[in-house]
This record gives sequence, C-alpha cells and structure tokens, in this order.
Amino acid sequence: MEGNNIDLVFGELQRIGQCSSRSQFSRDWLGRETSYYRSIQSKGLRPSIEAQVNLAARLRDLGMCLGSSEYPGVAAIGKTYLKLYGELLDALLTSAQSDMKWLDGHS
Repeated sequence: MEGNNIDLVFGELQRIGQCSSRSQFSRDWLGRETSYYRSIQSKGLRPSIEAQVNLAARLRDLGMCLGSSEYPGVAAIGKTYLKLYGELLDALLTSAQSDMKWLDGHS
C-alpha cells in the first residue's frame, strides 16, 4: 500500500459498505473532526501520523473481534479489516524507515 494509503482504505471500506462518507471516515476511523479527511484531500496533504495510527488501531481491533465471528459475512469483513491493517502498518513502517534513513544521511 504505497502513496495515499488512507484513500485506499477509505475506498475499500466504502466498497464493502462499512463507511458511507468522508465525514464518517474522519470521525469514526481517523478519530478526527468530520471535515478532516475532506480538508486534507482538497489541500493535497498527507494525513497526520496520529490519524493513520488511529485508523490502524481501529482496523486491528475490529478485525480481531469480527474475524472470529461464527457468521461468515461478518468474519469476512473482519478479515478484510485485518488485511487493510497489515497493509497500512507496512506502509507506516516503510515510511518511518525512509524518514530515519533520510535523517541519518543529514545529521
């Protein structure tokens, strides 16, 4: 999950019917004000690390709960959350490693 991973997660959550609007995504998934996601999109900004961590934690927590459900449809949603969590976490760690290499080279 490269580039704007938040957009990819939002798109997937919309596709599976788990998020209906940017406002809901901002509030329920990013832990921000309802206008946050719309605002960063319109300005071409990257989401804050805190918003990305909030999203990863939410995906992980819900994925763990729903993924073990006895109902196949619910379990499938949980597994999708865990897949998105893994991709988001990889992207966050890759970004952090790149930032550290850049800082090491400019110390």
